[in-house]
Amino acid sequence: MNSLEGMERRRPSPRLLMAVAALALVLAGCPEKGVECGDGLSLCGSECVDLTSEASHCGACGVTCGSAGVCAASACQCGPGATPCGGQCVLTASDAEHCGGCGVACAEGQVCEAGQCQAACSLATSTRCGNGCVDLQTDPYHCGSCDTSCGGVKSCRAGVCTYDVVAACFNSGQVVGLQAGTDLKGPNAAIGERPQTVTRMQDVLLVLDAAKRVREARLSDYGTLAEAPETGNAPNQLLVDEPYVYVINSTSNTLLVLRRRAEPTTPSREGTRFPNGLGLEPVASVDFGANTNPFAMAKLGTDLWVALYGNLSGDVSAGGKVARVSVANPLAPVLDPSPVVLPSAPFPGGAAAPTPTGIVVHQGNLYTALNNLDPETYRAGGPGSLAKVNPQTRQVSLVPLGEGCLNAGWLAPMGEQLLVSCGGEALYDIHYNLVAVDKTGLVLLDARDQVSSTYPLACPPGATDCPLSSAGRFAVVGNRIYLGDNNAGRIFVIEAVGNQLIERRGPGSHSSILACPSNGFSLVGDVVALP
Repeated sequence: MNSLEGMERRRPSPRLLMAVAALALVLAGCPEKGVECGDGLSLCGSECVDLTSEASHCGACGVTCGSAGVCAASACQCGPGATPCGGQCVLTASDAEHCGGCGVACAEGQVCEAGQCQAACSLATSTRCGNGCVDLQTDPYHCGSCDTSCGGVKSCRAGVCTYDVVAACFNSGQVVGLQAGTDLKGPNAAIGERPQTVTRMQDVLLVLDAAKRVREARLSDYGTLAEAPETGNAPNQLLVDEPYVYVINSTSNTLLVLRRRAEPTTPSREGTRFPNGLGLEPVASVDFGANTNPFAMAKLGTDLWVALYGNLSGDVSAGGKVARVSVANPLAPVLDPSPVVLPSAPFPGGAAAPTPTGIVVHQGNLYTALNNLDPETYRAGGPGSLAKVNPQTRQVSLVPLGEGCLNAGWLAPMGEQLLVSCGGEALYDIHYNLVAVDKTGLVLLDARDQVSSTYPLACPPGATDCPLSSAGRFAVVGNRIYLGDNNAGRIFVIEAVGNQLIERRGPGSHSSILACPSNGFSLVGDVVALP
């Protein structure tokens, strides 16, 4: 498929496009064969690089930004915590030649700590590196050890370099990291064929590939490791609970349990304590039954609660449920034979199937988003809503999401509040050209499950160069939300201020983040905040 405009020219069926938005399990738009570099990447020597955000090839091959510089929109600038001084980027918090300001040099024998010249490092978290005092657990220029620079826009957490947020680019076979707060984007990196989602295990990035693999990469630079355990068909979510990894396989109707066999070593030049991979091996599985189509899971105590979407092209009755799997012994998981049956709500002009998608634990209860699609047309057959499940009594109640939401898809807690994304309803003209996506965006619920704010994801009035959007999966960092786009490869940034959702980067304000550039239709498979 080719972008939204291309999608209009080729007239896709409504069933296909709504299935893409609903399930995020599309198989369209695979990377082109025969090209040397993927979408958005350029060839520098023998390496495919992202010239828009690669600090060692910024704007052009071989253009470097320096140890404290980053590349943003193909131009070098000083990185977080760095200050421009005489044409270079310096760290005034720890540079004894520029301590607290440009050209402020400490006396011989002194060190620079927190921008002050001192006789010695005094803070409990400080380690002396040269003539500066740094925190090896958090300093991105001395992460884990002196002079170990994370580079680019990565953060240092617990002495490990990592991006704060990672997006999976389904169509282009890439992942991309972001720094929260600054919203700066790192370089796109090719990992796998069709990455659906990601997570972190130790200092390894796990990438769940729709090509039925769990890819492994170094967290520090996304260099691919050798191990790639096989999954079932249409893997859709993974969850780490050391030393186990749980994988939902949607069209195989299974839950796969993997176990890490490898033990960490001393960090090596390869930048990971697992240079040969995590040694993930399958140890157990659960079969939910034909046509159940498990979509997502959430862990509460020793139980996994799994949303069963159902097969809209087959037996719809197999879905519309939430199953409980005891993983008290992960080597022998037990499926409860009596799943929770979810209700549907009346909706004018449609027959709803309560198809659950995302699921989370929030304030002791389970919340699952309901697509409420009409199985005959894939159009909205029910209002935007959540099902709230009491895990002890199994009592179910519906939580309405208001008039601005159709096809709820993903959700995440934010303190006592709850955020929900709404994929919206695709609208077509008489020739099946896509002309609008109605009621897509983000909804904020308060502690009483009442709608406190709705953010409509829409182009500004009169805009002619704004691709249509469909809200997908998202990540929360503090009070900032990074919302993926189901259509044009973008990430929108919304901030929760009190009980209101405020757009920071999106169609109506500062430009959104083009996370997954593509010559055609581009699905952001997932956006994940790494722990």
